[in-house]
Amino acid sequence: MLAVHWTPVSNTKGILKNGITKSQKGLFCFPLTGHKFLDRWWLYFFNQCGVRERKQYNGIVFRLKQQDMPAYFGHWVGATNNSDFKKEITDLKTLGKEFREVITWRLGEEIARNSGLDKGIYEFEKMNKLYLTLAETEIKNHPKVLIEKMNSLDFMSFAFEDYQIVLSNSITSDRIIKVIPQGNEFGRVQRRKKAAANNWLHEGRWED
Repeated sequence: MLAVHWTPVSNTKGILKNGITKSQKGLFCFPLTGHKFLDRWWLYFFNQCGVRERKQYNGIVFRLKQQDMPAYFGHWVGATNNSDFKKEITDLKTLGKEFREVITWRLGEEIARNSGLDKGIYEFEKMNKLYLTLAETEIKNHPKVLIEKMNSLDFMSFAFEDYQIVLSNSITSDRIIKVIPQGNEFGRVQRRKKAAANNWLHEGRWED
């Protein structure tokens, strides 16, 4: 599974030499989806929401490995406990499963809302059961639907725009695959990511 860590351009030279150093809370990154806008969501957030000084960023692309675990994967809002991310994902297969479950849940939510099936349902357990049931039925009837959704920018943004992965360890420089300038297209990385989507979802190859 490929991930991207966004860093100010001024830090890039040092990272290429010494690697990405984790902070006290961990090393923050985003699963590389191949959708330019979505993969750059965090840098847009940094520059447009006033949480940081406006800067130019580079994306540092690397492949996740078991040694990076345990990890946190989820929304950034309300994700901390005493300012520390709860890193409960212990292996890459579980991370891949979590990624797939988000897509599945959002698929069910989309079906329910478009059809008005969740109207008047406010309890999370009932809503969760409904969404998963609808998604599982849709996947059974249309086996390629998850791949189609992964190739949809609108759907993937709806599902993942404020998600992040927080790793436990730093990334050494020899693991860096590519540097993505803030305005650059993803090229071969993007095409390879989309081509691999079917393997990830159906063969469990998140550990590759």
